[in-house]
Amino acid sequence: MIKEGKIGVSEAVSLVVIATSNRVFFTAPTVVEQFTGTAGWYMSILSNAVTILFFTFIYLLLKRFPGKDLLEIFHISFGRIIGFLFSIVYASSFLAACGILLREFYEMLKSFILPNTPISVLNGAMVVMVIVAVFLGLETIARTAKLAAFFALIGYLALLILAAEYFKLSNLFPILGYGMDNTIKEGITRSSAYSEVIILAVFAGSLQGVRHIKKAGYLSLILSGLLVSISIFCMQLIFPFYTFQEQTAPLYTLATLIKYGTFFQRLDPAFLTLWVVTTIISSSVVFYCAVSSYCKTFRMQDRRPVIIPMGILVYAVAMIPADFPSVISVYIELLRTYPIFLFYILPMAALITSIVRKKKEVDSLC
Repeated sequence: MIKEGKIGVSEAVSLVVIATSNRVFFTAPTVVEQFTGTAGWYMSILSNAVTILFFTFIYLLLKRFPGKDLLEIFHISFGRIIGFLFSIVYASSFLAACGILLREFYEMLKSFILPNTPISVLNGAMVVMVIVAVFLGLETIARTAKLAAFFALIGYLALLILAAEYFKLSNLFPILGYGMDNTIKEGITRSSAYSEVIILAVFAGSLQGVRHIKKAGYLSLILSGLLVSISIFCMQLIFPFYTFQEQTAPLYTLATLIKYGTFFQRLDPAFLTLWVVTTIISSSVVFYCAVSSYCKTFRMQDRRPVIIPMGILVYAVAMIPADFPSVISVYIELLRTYPIFLFYILPMAALITSIVRKKKEVDSLC
């Protein structure tokens, strides 16, 4: 198998938190508001709780096979043929997710910052950066994420605190949104919003034992849930219900509203830096998952010959959507709903199958 190096708990937590929380910079808060109304902030908490439950099953699966990653476990639990098919599906899914994430980012850049720059130019520049990051390896991406996480958190919290003068408690009402039944339904179906935690299972061999995976998984999910819920809560305090649903990038709009005196205003350039850095890290780790999954599926020892061809595929995937509305209504919506089967149900099925078939590997350190 390919050598991916070792990363610690702090690096793993930084990767998952950035990859998961980065969605608040895009259209995700608006979509949540459209589906749940003013209940969006605690619907996100419900989704997070559901993901924590599913991650427990993933942890139990990894505990039965210490030292193995998720794709290797698929081959052991389901057999070579079915395991091979599931591994290919995983690699394809990560590839598609990376392409659509980048396309959403390009479209929002064109809408607010670079209206005259062709999508192909933005696409090419970002794909090159992602390819370089993957060539440098998982350890480099993880350590960059750990370094960037501190500054990203400070900048993110500063943005929300500076916007506090626009908070209006009345914007949270009606508190039940479109109804508690709808909130519960959307909270369960949209729990895949936190599905990036699956990267811990894909890189299980790079973490130092199952206990580290358990700690990194639960900690990153709790932190991601808090960050996403707090951001939606603050945006709901600022934007009335009828205005929030029309925002393309509510957090960017929030940054443009901040004004203290004559000289301290228009903080969107600082927001843009935060946005670009976290997006590069998020897309890099997802693309690395695609490359790693492909190499593990075909038992390739070296990932480097695969990176550029798969980078070209990411470029092609990002160019598929016809326009921004189709990105949001079709492609992003698919990525928010289908992973609940792929990243949650399949590991559960592998756990059940391994128990029935009595497949297990023992490690006293676990």
